Amino acid sequence: MSGLEWTPPPEQDVEMRERIRRYVFDETDPGEHGLMQHLWERWEEWNKGFFDGMMTVAIILINEPSNPRRLGDCGPVSGFGCSSQIRIRPSLLTGTHPAMRKGSRNAEGRRRFVEDILLHEMIHQWTQEVTRQGDEHYSGHGPAFSAKANEIGVKLGLPDVGKTCKARDRKNEEPSPSYWPSNVRPDGYYQGAVQEKTSCVSTSKDTAGVDVRRHVLVHTGDMDLTVEILRKNFDVDELRRRLSIPPEPPDEG
Repeated sequence: MSGLEWTPPPEQDVEMRERIRRYVFDETDPGEHGLMQHLWERWEEWNKGFFDGMMTVAIILINEPSNPRRLGDCGPVSGFGCSSQIRIRPSLLTGTHPAMRKGSRNAEGRRRFVEDILLHEMIHQWTQEVTRQGDEHYSGHGPAFSAKANEIGVKLGLPDVGKTCKARDRKNEEPSPSYWPSNVRPDGYYQGAVQEKTSCVSTSKDTAGVDVRRHVLVHTGDMDLTVEILRKNFDVDELRRRLSIPPEPPDEG
């Protein structure tokens, strides 16, 4: 990322964040806080590998995000008063969240899912703290986020996501950046730990009287992702008719 001009956080802010990180590594019990230490290690590894080492370590908490529907979030200000706080929902670690497969004891699959949430939130930290392009008009998932996600995706061997979270900006039906990288991971990556539901329906794309049916995976517990998958795979007008929803007015802009 050579040539990028940016202003690092104030020295006292950086010191506070480093002190909290050191405390977790030096003073806490690995048996109780081993995953927290692992996530910070991942943060440092990915900061060097994907962000040119330009970011200052974030405060990482296993705590409830601000929105009950979110699996994680990244805020510009932490609860400690310093900047950049990443929170990851605790129920993901225990496997009790609806997104996780009930009864699954696959700790490795859960760990991979939580790591992906951390990587997603690191891009938010990047756009908030370094590039200052927070994609506010796209709930944080606009051109700046997508560009960085796709840049990292090339290194991870993952497909690209669309330009923004808006369907109008994904004319070729690319996946939404809102759920990167979990929505572009290969089948089986989470080893069955993530809850998925299979639905089989026919669509208006059937031709010559042939009833073509496709299996579509829908993640339970996430309405936004479910709507995105329905829009991508099924005819919207047909869905509206079956759900008794009036036709959408024409787009004026």
